[in-house]
Amino acid sequence: MEYQVLKPGDDAYPARLRERLNGDAPALYYHGPLKPLNRFTLAVAASDLIPAQAMLAANQLLFTIRDYGINYIGGWHSVMETEIFRLALFRKNDPRYIRSLTLFSARGLEHEDWEGFLADRFGERGPFTGFPEKEEYLRRVREGELLMLSVTEPSLKKMTRENILTRNFIACALAHAVFIPFAEKGTKTYILCKRVLEKGIPVFTAECTENKDMYDLGIPAFKRENIGAFLEKLGASIAAEPPFPSETSPRQIPVTPVVDRAIPPQMALLSKK
Repeated sequence: MEYQVLKPGDDAYPARLRERLNGDAPALYYHGPLKPLNRFTLAVAASDLIPAQAMLAANQLLFTIRDYGINYIGGWHSVMETEIFRLALFRKNDPRYIRSLTLFSARGLEHEDWEGFLADRFGERGPFTGFPEKEEYLRRVREGELLMLSVTEPSLKKMTRENILTRNFIACALAHAVFIPFAEKGTKTYILCKRVLEKGIPVFTAECTENKDMYDLGIPAFKRENIGAFLEKLGASIAAEPPFPSETSPRQIPVTPVVDRAIPPQMALLSKK
């Protein structure tokens, strides 16, 4: 993949990242438009294994979150992350439902591409075996609407644990807020929670007993009824315009319920309402 480089001293470098990390701000390798980062950006990270109740609580929260004009950013690997990745691509005829999406790779961009990014998540080696939103994903690729980021040296082909941990943290530092649907003590996501809190980055989770480890860290929990007020306090607003002004007539993209692909039935919630 062709890419460009943003250094901390460049005018286009994201101000939030520079301010939060100071001298530790990394070079960003990117392909695509940087303008999604100018929207209210929500980073997402979730542990690979998530209890059913935490999944249901996250889905309930997303019924409200999805109505806001948000750029979603993340690595999109775990099942819960990947379901939110699908949500960010879902469109209705009403343009206010359009969401933008930033893909953050832990691989060097010399060895990353749009199809390969999907294959890691929805191919034979990914958590799912099909991708109902692929048509919309490829449309955004063709029309230059997707942003791909990396902080990994472009020549590095393999994703390492260190690169993944760094990628996850930088995604959070780029965001206005961070949503952690579930993190259990001792996991990579739990360690990420502590780093995010140390930097004073707004972070939240869904209200359910399974998230006690995060409550103990001081991370606030919300329900569908009160998450909107929290997001609005941080600067989010109900979506009124498409993220890309040139787009005036969004097309309806059919969505196959996730339950048809032999994963937990509660995961189908995001595709129904």
